[in-house]
Amino acid sequence: MILKMSTLIIDLPPEICKRLEAQARKAGKAPEALPLEFIEAGLKAREGAPPPTARELLQASGRVRPLSPGLLRKIIPGVTLQEVRTAVSRAAGPSLSEIILTQRGPKP
Repeated sequence: MILKMSTLIIDLPPEICKRLEAQARKAGKAPEALPLEFIEAGLKAREGAPPPTARELLQASGRVRPLSPGLLRKIIPGVTLQEVRTAVSRAAGPSLSEIILTQRGPKP
């Protein structure tokens, strides 16, 4: 049986290329063989897995960060988001969304 192979060209930053070559040397393989193994392993891991959540995608892209220690100290255990929304809606002043946007500051 003859397998027809496809070609995929990937531009790698020099640092990643160096790391790939180092791992290939450790494994006693050619550097061009490792990406195929990585892709196969990644595809197998994703097969049957649920799609990532929005939070997971944002974390992977670096757009979501853990809360700072100062914010963590302000969390009241047992208080739900709905309770906070209700309390804020009863209070005079800006909405929770407006407060958050103000705290975030202008977009870069």
